[in-house]
Amino acid sequence: MFGKREINAPRILIGGYLGIIAIGTVLLLLPASTRNGISFIDSLFTASSALCVTGLIVKNTALDFTLFGKCVLLSLIQIGGLGYMTLSTTFFFFIGRKISLRDRLLFKESINLLTYENLRRFAWRVFRITIVVELVGTVLLYSVFIQRFNAPTALGHAFFHAVSAFCNAGFSTFSENMALFSSSVSAPLVVSLLFIFGGIGFVVISDLYTTLVKRAKKKLALHTTIVLRTTLVLIIIGTAFIFLIEYDRSLAGLSFLQKLLRAFFQAVTPRTAGFNTLNVALFSPVTIALLMLFMFIGASPGGTGGGIKTTTFVLLFRWAKDLMLGRYGKDVTALKSRIPIEQAFRAFLIFILSGSTIVVAFFLILLIDNPTPLKALFEVFSAFGTVGLSLGSSINPFCSFSHDLSALGKLIIIGTLIAGRVGTITLGSAILKPHPLEYAYPEEPIVVG
Repeated sequence: MFGKREINAPRILIGGYLGIIAIGTVLLLLPASTRNGISFIDSLFTASSALCVTGLIVKNTALDFTLFGKCVLLSLIQIGGLGYMTLSTTFFFFIGRKISLRDRLLFKESINLLTYENLRRFAWRVFRITIVVELVGTVLLYSVFIQRFNAPTALGHAFFHAVSAFCNAGFSTFSENMALFSSSVSAPLVVSLLFIFGGIGFVVISDLYTTLVKRAKKKLALHTTIVLRTTLVLIIIGTAFIFLIEYDRSLAGLSFLQKLLRAFFQAVTPRTAGFNTLNVALFSPVTIALLMLFMFIGASPGGTGGGIKTTTFVLLFRWAKDLMLGRYGKDVTALKSRIPIEQAFRAFLIFILSGSTIVVAFFLILLIDNPTPLKALFEVFSAFGTVGLSLGSSINPFCSFSHDLSALGKLIIIGTLIAGRVGTITLGSAILKPHPLEYAYPEEPIVVG
């Protein structure tokens, strides 16, 4: 209890996101933000996509927004990537102020921590890691962009892409996205490393630092090990799959090294980054299906990406394996460790709620706009995974498919990407008030399977 009122952390957290989206929408509506003006629904969509680090666009970021407008987008991306509670907690740490119980609840909810210990120090570490990584990324990208642009322009592009990549946003100040540098090796590699680093999660980064750098622990936490192994496996499978399937299709005419690099980039980017060096619309249907699966899985907890998260995917797989082997115990086994069964229940709930969100959004868009089903389904997966990949607009080649949707269709995509960013359980907890049963109904079995 907080005073006489119960704290609903999910509701306050979502309210904060909606408030920042409202501010971003107003700022983007200002004449100083765009060159030819912008409608309210497009401003709302763009602000939501930026704060939720999604990257779906209904306006050409490079041409339609002024320098001020791009600064607004970059600010929203940075806030969304770090989480506004991380920024506020860091500020309190910097000025030496203690954080309240409500702020501790909000921060724990936003970053998916398992404990309330050292929240201020953790937030400060997240902030420092972000600054260092983005500055290093800026320097590396600047060394590439300076070969094509003058110094101020190259620095601006480098900083924007470093922040956008680390926050897994997918926004680009180039109309062609990273396809403009597809023949380069260094630029796509730096960008991909940035969004891999941002996607594994701050909990993992902190554990790696504590264990490998400070030597404060002897071994990595189970969470870190699962995230790193799953991330590596998904990258390898995705790269090999795209390389083999698209070898004579979208990768035709490229050298072996370029094919491998682009396959790697496109295998990593569906894990919520949204950048692209190839035209996704040219991929085979089976490759598009793989990208949707990867977008659904997403990044890792406590990171800058969306999706159901890698740990959820692994936990469900391990739980299903235990059940198939007849192990109906109270825990789930993984890497010679036991994971509480309650976390498996939570993973299953996330899976069901996430799948339901995608299905409902997909059918609503079909009902309202009657678009090409594959394009609509891909866009919904991309929105929920806060990815930003799209099969493209039929009207504006530099915009996402959402550009072609009606105002109501865009609102559905906005709702989907917000659900993907804050999490379906958080959203459900904000809407529904827990009401445990104080009695039990008679038991009666049913036929299953």
